[in-house]
This record gives sequence, C-alpha cells and structure tokens, in this order.
Amino acid sequence: MNGFGRQCTNNPACRCSPVGNMNKFYTANCSNLGITQVPITRPDVVILLLQHNNITSLTTTFCPSLYHLDLSHNKIQNFSDDAFANLTRLKTLNLEGNNLELDESIYRPNVFKDLEALRELNIKNCTSKRIHAFPHEIWKNFTLLQILRIDVRSPTQFEGPFQLLTSLRELDVSGVTGFCSVGTMTKSFLINMPHLEILDVSACNLSSFAADALITQRNLSILNISYNERLTFASFENLSRSLQFSKIKVFKANKIHCTFGVGTVMQVSDIVHFQNTTLEELYLDDNRLALLEMNVLKFLPPSLKIISLVKNRLTIGLYLLELEFLSSIEKIDASFQYTSPSFIKMREAFDCQNPVRICKNGIDEYSVKYEITSGETAVPHFGPIILLPKNLTNITIKGYGLKTHITDIQFNADNCIAHLDWSQNPITSFKGPIEGLKKLEYWDLSECHCPSLTTYFFNYTDSLKVLKLNKNLLGKILENDTDGETFKNLVNLEQLDLSDNQIKNLPVKIFKNLRNIRELNLKSNSMTEWNVKVHHMRNLTEIDLSRNLLRQLSGKTVLSFSKLFKRKTSIKISLAYNLFACTCESKHFIQWSFINRQYISDFQNITCVLDNGTSIGLQSAVRFLEVYCTNFQLVTFLVSSVIIFFVVITVTGLIYRYRWKLRYIYYMTRNKYRLSSPLYKGTFIFDAFISYAEEDSDFAVNESISQLEDLRGLQLCLSKRDFRPGTEIAANITEAITKSRKTIIVLSNNFLNSYWCMFEFNMARMESIYTRNGKDVLFLIMYRHVSAKTLPLSMLALVESRSYIEYPDDPQGNIVFWDKIAETCSRPS
Repeated sequence: MNGFGRQCTNNPACRCSPVGNMNKFYTANCSNLGITQVPITRPDVVILLLQHNNITSLTTTFCPSLYHLDLSHNKIQNFSDDAFANLTRLKTLNLEGNNLELDESIYRPNVFKDLEALRELNIKNCTSKRIHAFPHEIWKNFTLLQILRIDVRSPTQFEGPFQLLTSLRELDVSGVTGFCSVGTMTKSFLINMPHLEILDVSACNLSSFAADALITQRNLSILNISYNERLTFASFENLSRSLQFSKIKVFKANKIHCTFGVGTVMQVSDIVHFQNTTLEELYLDDNRLALLEMNVLKFLPPSLKIISLVKNRLTIGLYLLELEFLSSIEKIDASFQYTSPSFIKMREAFDCQNPVRICKNGIDEYSVKYEITSGETAVPHFGPIILLPKNLTNITIKGYGLKTHITDIQFNADNCIAHLDWSQNPITSFKGPIEGLKKLEYWDLSECHCPSLTTYFFNYTDSLKVLKLNKNLLGKILENDTDGETFKNLVNLEQLDLSDNQIKNLPVKIFKNLRNIRELNLKSNSMTEWNVKVHHMRNLTEIDLSRNLLRQLSGKTVLSFSKLFKRKTSIKISLAYNLFACTCESKHFIQWSFINRQYISDFQNITCVLDNGTSIGLQSAVRFLEVYCTNFQLVTFLVSSVIIFFVVITVTGLIYRYRWKLRYIYYMTRNKYRLSSPLYKGTFIFDAFISYAEEDSDFAVNESISQLEDLRGLQLCLSKRDFRPGTEIAANITEAITKSRKTIIVLSNNFLNSYWCMFEFNMARMESIYTRNGKDVLFLIMYRHVSAKTLPLSMLALVESRSYIEYPDDPQGNIVFWDKIAETCSRPS
C-alpha cells in the first residue's frame, strides 16, 4: 500500500471511502479534524475533503490525481507558487471561508497555472478589505472555468481579464453565502462576461438597475435578485427592458421589499417588457404584494409555467379575472398570505420603508360580490364563472391568514386542475358546491379546523382520487349523515383522510359509494364503536382506526373484515392505542384479532384493559380469557403452565446446545446489514486472521508480520491493527474471520484462559461448518505446551483429527515452520 497501510492518506484519522462501486478511486475525508497540515494521499485518491480545519498555509504539492479539492473554512493566508502544481485534472476547487485577500500579493500569476481543467472555483468569504479591483493575471489560466463563486465589494468591476473566461456559464456573487455590495448595477458590471447562463446577485445590497444593465447577457437563463430590499418592483422596468429577447427562463425576486410597511402594488410598467421574453418560472415570494393592476397578467409572457407568490398580502382584485390570459401556466403557489413576520432587529421596522404606489384601476371601480357574515369573508366570485388558464394543473393556497368560508364556486368546464391545496386555512364552512373541477384528483383541505361540511360540497368532484380532510372538526356533521350523502359522488376516490376530526361515531352507510377506496384513515378520533360497512371496498389495502376509544369490534364488523381478508390478502388494519376491554364479551373479537394478526399492522402495540385497569397485550389476553371465561380455570391453568415449562426447558436446552451457532448467525446477520462497502463477495481480503492471547502478542504480532507479511507477502488481519474503532469486538471478530482465508490459532494456556480467544476459536469453527461447507478454516500453532486435559472437547477433537504445527523456536526449524504456514494460508480452502 506504498507506506499507507490500509489508509488512503498518511493521517490515520482521515476517513476513506470508494468513489462509486468499482473500488478503483477513493475519497479522503479529512474534514473537521483540526489538522494544521495537508496530508499526503495515495495516487488513487481523487477527492480530498479538508474543510473546517486549521490549515494556515499551502506549501505541500498535492497528488496530481485529484479532481475535487475542498479547502473551505480553514485559516489559509497564503499559498506557495507550486501549491497547486501538476493538478492538471482538478475540476473543482473550494477555497471559501479562508483569510485569502483578493489581491495580487496572494493570487500571484503562476499560482493557478496548472489548473487548466478547472470547472468550478469558489473563493467566497475570503476577504475583509474593501477592494477596488480583482487580481488580473490569474484568470488567463481558467479558459475552461464554468462556475465562479466570488465576493463583490463596490466599486469592484469584472474588468478586461474576465473576457478570458470564455467558458464561464454561472456567476455566484450572492451575499447569502458570502459578501456582496453592488449598489446600482450598470452595463459595465458584467460586460466582460457575455456567456453567462446563471447569475445570482441575491442579498447584494442592490438599489437599482440601469436600463441597459443586462443588455449584454443574451444567454442568461436563470437570474436571482432576491433579498435586495431596496430594489422594490420599481426596479423591474429597467431590468425587464434589458432582459428583452434574452433566453431568460427562471426569474427569482423574493423579498425585494422591506419586511414591514405598507402593502405593495405591481404596476403594468414594471413587467411590460417581460412579454418579449420566454420566461417560464417567476418567484415573487415575501414582497408584501397586495394588489396587481389590471393588465399586469396580460403582459406576462405566454411561456410562463410557474408563478410563486408565497408570503405576500394579496387581496381580492379584478386582476383575478385575467388569470385566463396565462395560457401556459401550470402551477400557482400563493400560500401563507398575511402571515406575521418575525422581528430580527427592532430598528428594521423603521430603517426600511416600502414606497407608496397607487393602483390606477383598483377593485373599487367595479362591483364585486361579497358575502359578509359575522366578520368573516366568503371566497367571492366575479360573475357566474371563474375562468382558469387551460393548462393550469396545480394551485396551492395554503396557510392563508384570513378567516373565510367557501361558498358556491363555479370554474370554467375546460380547466385542467388536478392538484388543489387549500390546507392550513381558517375556514368556517365547506359550503359549496364547487363546480367545474372535472379533472381534479388531489384535494387537500386539512388543518382548516372547519366544523361544517354540506352534503353537496363534493357533488361535482367525482374525479377525486385523494382527499385530505384531517385536522378539521367534522365529527358532528358526519355523525348526522345517515344516508351517506357527503361522499356519495366520490366513486373514484382512492385515499380518504379523516383523522383528527373529533369523530365519535360514523353511520353505517357513510362510505356506501367508495368502491375504489384503497386507504382509509380515521386515526386520532374519539370513536367508541365501528359499524361502518366496508365489504364493498374491493380495493381496500389499508384502514387506520388507531388512537380512538374503541372497546371492541362488533360481530358484524368482524365478519365484514374477515370477508375482506379472504378476498384481498394484502389488506392491513391499524388498531393500536384504543381502549379495548379484556372481558368475556370481547373475547370473540380478541381471539379473532389474534388469529388474523397477519392483517393487523400494529398487532404488537394493541392492548386491552382488564377490570382492574391493567393493560395487557392481545396475545396475553387470549390466554387469560380462555381461563377466565370457562369452568375449567384450574385445569387450563395447570396445562398451560406445564406446556410453558416444557417449552422453556426445551428452548433453553436447544439454545444452550446451539449457543455458538446462534451467536455466529446473529453476528453474521448484523455484519451483513451494517457493512456499507461490498468488500466480500466470494473472495478474501486477508490470507489469515491471527487469534492470540495478549500475553503472546510479541510472537503473534511482531514475528507474524515480519515472517508472513514482510518476507512472504501475505496479508494478515490483526486485532490491534485492523479492527475498526467504534465497532463492537464481537462484530469485528466475525467480520475478520469472514474476510480471511484461514484463522490461525496461537495455542497456549493463555489462549485457553481468554474469553475472547475462545470466542474467536468457536466463531471460526462455526464459519467452517456453516458457511464454507466444512472446508478447513482453522490452523493451530502449538506455541506453548498445553496439557490435553485442559483442552475443550471441540478443540481436542480438532487436535486429534487434524494436523497441527508446533513452534520449534530454533533458527533452522523456524524457516520450515513459517514456510509451512505461508503455504497453508495461500492455498485455497
């Protein structure tokens, strides 16, 4: 191993792991070790991780085979000129979080001269000074560089030398992960980087964009200007003007307004130029956006597929009528409106103020139908039909801060809505009906704490497959639906979640039309009985009745479930954490549960309560009730006791007789699932595992290494050297035996008196019998004379039936002795 032993570096604390499944190349993870020097690596190490250490300088030449080098978050202040010499294969270099000032004295012209293959460079969080220009000479070495992560401090510009980065596609100057201060972005800022596809200027203290700021970025596809609170939507006019006819696909402008202050308005002038782009994703989260002027949605590009408006303050406006103009939109997320921001600094509420903007054609100019009831607002509709874009499939409006109730709503019949999330909204009533959602398959109405649901709310949503109503207050409403009107039209429903709804009882016919239901969740309610018909649910695979107040299941219910079990063997029922009674009245149910426990997913967690308040498992309850509910209590008790006694004696005897086999199987099974690297697949890593007593270590370790490894080229496994730290001794032993062709026993009285030595002997014996089909694994060296009387029977049999070798302890005899051992260990078993 070229002086490294089994390590891949000269520092034994580093962790080595193969790259991929070939075991040809390795990763050396030396991170978080507090080391001050760069370790030397083997030639097959291609990834070297040294982040979060205390390295102060780079004077050591790295191994040329590296293609990924992470030196981030150290204390590096300087490099030698040859620190990166010969790293012609290096593709990624991370120097983030060091003390490397961005000036010519650190980044000298020849420092990176050999990094001709570098694709990604990260030098963020490395400078504390206010710099006026980047180092000039180093960029000529990076003609293949594709990703650059760097800090920017105004008035720094990316000047002429950056023209040499002809392959650069991504520039990250974000203040989120480093330091960035730009102020006003002008054309000159990026004029020397015309090939960019991804630009991240988030948290850069940006205040505005010049009209031609990004005019040169024709290839830009992803732009992130988030967390620049001084920008506001007013900056969009110039920004969108310079992005016209570019390849922009994703635009992120999250939190470009102050956290506190008046709500903001988006005007037509802000986005009018976006119509001349092919934008597909638009993110405007956390901007206190309250209203859109009329025609704003009309001027968004027809290519737009995703709009995110999370954590704003949107109000009802006529702009909703223009949704239909977003012809390609597929997903809209307007979650968590009116959520209260958290204070970070008290002065933040006063230092940053959003400008007051006027909505020229707001909602007050038109009449909108509202229903006002006790201070609550209903979801309104503008005229008879709400028109949705034809390609819109996913709407998320969860966590809306206003208390509402859902009245009758009608959508255009040709919409494609398939996924609707209205969860976590304070809704007082599911009134409906909701019409026009003919393709809706997933509807989440959970965590709304709604106490009211009409029987006609779902009348026009028969395409539903998943319906989530958990964490509402629908118990009383559903209890009164004796004819099953609420869910009667949901004939295609596959998953229904009614958990945590304070349900005390459900009518027999409540789910009468749910023929295709697969999963039915009713856990965490207050049901005391279950009489609902389920025999017609031919596709049912899971029903959860756990965490209720059930005392038993009735005879009809048990019969109904039994029919389901015969028809569908994959069905699972959850019944744990109820209040089942251990009485003669419930004896039939408890026996049925025990017999059908393979269908009860949480059978081990089900208990029933005796008259004295004690809870016992169902398996114990079955035996108890057999005694308690018959006239032959004593006879049954004695018979059971005798049976149990003989079973215990028999099991105990069998366990003692096969104790070594059982322990061997146990540790082999543990090793099978613990080892992450497939090192042993029919071949052996070691020629021999040396089993010895600590008192014989001088011979077993020193002489074995010298004679067998150094002189005869064998690979030995020694406990002191090769056992993995942090792993149980028994697991290390079984792993060593499994990975070794032979197990050499250094036999002495010390060996016989050692618990772990005898454990190793017996595990090797089991390996020979049960894994290697009786082939020889053990090889005995009679190192010190041992009386036959002191030998265990298993070892005495080996000594009598197999050849063993005595240690001669003389120079001439030693040669033959070691040759014989080497020959035996090298020969296939």
